[in-house]
Amino acid sequence: MPPRPIRSALAAFAAATLSAAMPEVALAAELPPSGGLFDLVGARAMGTSAGTAGTSSTEALFTNPGAMGAGGGYVAETLLVNERRGGATTSRYLGAMVVDAVSSPVATSFAYFSSLEGDNKGHLFYLGFSGPIAERLHAGVQGRYLKLGGLEPVDKLAGKEPINAITADAGLSWNASGLITVGLSGFNLVPTGHVAALPQAMGAGLAVGSDTGIRVLADWRGTFLPRGRIANRYAAGVGAFVGGTAALRIGWMRDELLHASWWSAGAGLIGGDGFSIDAGYRQSIEVAGAREMALSFRYFPPQ
Repeated sequence: MPPRPIRSALAAFAAATLSAAMPEVALAAELPPSGGLFDLVGARAMGTSAGTAGTSSTEALFTNPGAMGAGGGYVAETLLVNERRGGATTSRYLGAMVVDAVSSPVATSFAYFSSLEGDNKGHLFYLGFSGPIAERLHAGVQGRYLKLGGLEPVDKLAGKEPINAITADAGLSWNASGLITVGLSGFNLVPTGHVAALPQAMGAGLAVGSDTGIRVLADWRGTFLPRGRIANRYAAGVGAFVGGTAALRIGWMRDELLHASWWSAGAGLIGGDGFSIDAGYRQSIEVAGAREMALSFRYFPPQ
């Protein structure tokens, strides 16, 4: 057996050669950045990876405010979203949402979320309105107030910039026919000065099918970055309502902002008393350690 110095040199040379020969493997092992606040989404849209068109009520707070009142009725929902990168929780949100599309022709929405983990611990408040502006065409707008970060002494020591800002989102939802829905949306339309956490973005989506059968969804979102750059997100998914009580969802997404591709899946159960439970899961295709989970409980009394 060679002396220890020679064995050490050979081991170092082998490691360097292997790293140089397979740079793609080393790159693939890097975890994508956290989506955090900007990537907050409900359980059903997480399962399909798309939802600018084809969502409504509480789910539309994250995907398209124009669709909040499109489904009608009254909905109350609690939502937990947990994001992981490797062995660490990079963000966790817990909150409640209400959409009232019964009391008046203009639907009203309110939501509160507490950010429990990650760089931006704090509070989020949503207030929105959505209603018809033409036959089959709904428009909506929502304001958001965010009080995040700088809540603990350790935040200040780490140099984390607190967020105390108001911004707004808006959207359109057009039911072109009984089976085709088109959506347009814009996010963070009021500049906050926090470009990393609250970048301005716009999205477009197409949904074909029925929410009581099979629906195919396709999405594009563009996030506006400094120096005129745009980070694109492309997504597609399928949702199926089975047996009148169960929902199954799958999806795919390519996100240039997070530098990764993702697969997603979800499921839901609906009870006859107006209660339902939904779960969504999303994971990076390149790095299994990047993943996100959502769980929601809804109540929608029969109309």
